[in-house]
Amino acid sequence: MIKFYWSNNNAHAELIEADKAYTGVAGESCAGGEGVFWQDGRCVPEGIVDPPLSWLLNYAIPALAILVLIILIRDSIKKGELTWWVLMCVASASTFWLETFGDWGQHLLYSPNFHHYGLDLALTAPHNPLWMPFMYAVYWVLHTWAILRLAQFYQARNPRASLGKAIIMFTVPLTFVWNILVEGTAAYMGWWTYDPPIGPYLDMGRGNFPLMWPMLTMFVWPNLISWLVGAPDDKGLNRLEQLSGLARFNKLSVQDGNAVVEASSTFPYIRALAWVFVFNITFVLCLIVPLLSVRIFTGWNSFFMP
Repeated sequence: MIKFYWSNNNAHAELIEADKAYTGVAGESCAGGEGVFWQDGRCVPEGIVDPPLSWLLNYAIPALAILVLIILIRDSIKKGELTWWVLMCVASASTFWLETFGDWGQHLLYSPNFHHYGLDLALTAPHNPLWMPFMYAVYWVLHTWAILRLAQFYQARNPRASLGKAIIMFTVPLTFVWNILVEGTAAYMGWWTYDPPIGPYLDMGRGNFPLMWPMLTMFVWPNLISWLVGAPDDKGLNRLEQLSGLARFNKLSVQDGNAVVEASSTFPYIRALAWVFVFNITFVLCLIVPLLSVRIFTGWNSFFMP
């Protein structure tokens, strides 16, 4: 049964202050009955152990992402250019490694049943799923496409509205609905959970679904990216490429009295690097910095993610 709560940062305070063990023998109960020890000796919430349909993320998501990328690359080769769709997939997927820092900051724990990798760095979460880069290659592309299509719908009825204003009009409802569908489903299935969550949240049975944090950060980065990259059918340089100074890599010539822009041989590579760089740096500033800051400066801690 789904229940509403307001998170209490003292939920694990006694265990943390008493310096209880965070690791132990696989299958045994954790200190204070807060969870179970998983195969790697880490303590994890019981709800995310052996969740249903874990194969969907372990295998179906990577397979779908690879199939989509193959189709997009084939289309890109046919057109003889790096298309908007390929750049979106590659740039979005390139930010996956930053997720583990944000997860540590927001106490997001993935089920250890997923195939996962370790990143031996400070302020990183355990059990980082191997499907994350594949998920990012699809998730953010669809999110950006949906935002831009809704923005175009608004602009068609309000011709004087800028793209930025049109995006803002749909930021709150789309982001909220998107998170309910994705985060709510994941928490209900036990694919991941926030423990302890920050602020108001829903106990979905297996996992927790926060209603404010980190959802508030989601109103910034996806919409900023949407504004920067523009619509997939835009011609010429978008805002991201203009701000990156990519115009200098093009040559302007006059043919039959008409101005013609010719891209240099290095332009596609510089363009792809610019997208990857901007996606990663904005991801850090808009998501990672706030998420880490809240945990570090407030002292909001987790028994499962020391």
